[in-house]
Amino acid sequence: MPWPITFEHFEKVWTERSFGTYFANSVLVGVATLLMTTLVALAGGYALARFDFKIKRAFMLALLCSQFVPGALLLVPLFEIFAELQMINSLGSVILAETVFQLPLSMILISNFIKNVPYSLEEAAWVDGCNRMTAFRIVVLPLLRPGLIAVGSFAFVHSWNHFLFALMFLNNQDKQTIPVGLNSLMSADSVDLGALAAGGIIAAVPVVIVFAFIQKWLITGFSAGAVKG
Repeated sequence: MPWPITFEHFEKVWTERSFGTYFANSVLVGVATLLMTTLVALAGGYALARFDFKIKRAFMLALLCSQFVPGALLLVPLFEIFAELQMINSLGSVILAETVFQLPLSMILISNFIKNVPYSLEEAAWVDGCNRMTAFRIVVLPLLRPGLIAVGSFAFVHSWNHFLFALMFLNNQDKQTIPVGLNSLMSADSVDLGALAAGGIIAAVPVVIVFAFIQKWLITGFSAGAVKG
């Protein structure tokens, strides 16, 4: 146990090493990725769960196969696309890349959650005068809360921890995220172990909180139904 206990390393990385800026950028990227991934996956997952179309099985297979493509393989085409759109050195490029990378698995998970909601509930809402959108909002959406929280949390944690996209698409120090900031504490000549340990704790705390939150919802209602007996 080190003695005396000191918090000077936390103050050092937060102010001198710009971890306050890195933290804010990571929060922005994580929250934006969470919202965009959840909204798009919700729409796509509903279509996969409730509608039948000719290429549905092929589309599902393509979504699954896309998970085998490593992110490093997409760096060059993504960089060229963002350069053409003048989005290099913008947090928007990282948010968009993270969202696209998370969407296939998120859509599959959301579609499975929607399939667990009895279709008869939506039909009953239609009989009562609701249109499809209203029935979805009133009947289906509340039952999807555990699934949406799980998918959104996974998207947040992945974007929070992802190093490669932020390193490649962001150049200025004031645009960097926490993983890149941690990497900057290590050099070929020396490693600031105190600052690195403090930065690692700062990076880990939000992830621990999010996973504690996920566990609560997964246990209480991962496959909750709406009718009994």
